[in-house]
Amino acid sequence: MNLYVRFFDKEALVSDEAAVIDFLATIPQIKMGNVCESKLHKYLEGDSIYPFKGKVDDRNYYLVIKTEEPTLEAFLAKQQTVNQHPLGTLKKNQGENPLPAHPESRESQLMAEREGWYEAGLVFKRAIPGDETRKFQYVDTPFRVRLKAHSGIDCYNRIVNHLKARPEVDSRSQYPSMKGKNFSFRFLDE
Repeated sequence: MNLYVRFFDKEALVSDEAAVIDFLATIPQIKMGNVCESKLHKYLEGDSIYPFKGKVDDRNYYLVIKTEEPTLEAFLAKQQTVNQHPLGTLKKNQGENPLPAHPESRESQLMAEREGWYEAGLVFKRAIPGDETRKFQYVDTPFRVRLKAHSGIDCYNRIVNHLKARPEVDSRSQYPSMKGKNFSFRFLDE
């Protein structure tokens, strides 16, 4: 296994952890510390197939990618081929370890138009007034429903509008982001 390392326009293909650290040490903006080196070591020893992003400062990162390519030119040529593919990824021969399929993005799932019945739910912060102090307490409250909608966004909007219209739900209640883990939906049938 080789390692592709990049920081802006500086890049290299190296064979081991020491070579990665040596390469990064040549870049003045990067100050390698024990924390950075231990995170890098953990990534290199692990089974992760995803790239490693090492933090340089608030806005900049260096990148390390595990690869089987023998040279930097071969790695860059393969990346160019993958990026030109209409789906953004290429699969190897089906018999030999196909690349992992990337799930559809959350935004595209939410926006996909598909009219029919959905099962959807969310967990919202329900505002409950306190008796003596008049302060509000926020309690996680699950809400699940089957409804007819056009898309995931439509499900979310209908649920939130329904909850806001209910007299027993205080207007100070807080609703989760439709992109977050506290909202889920599933298409059932047309």
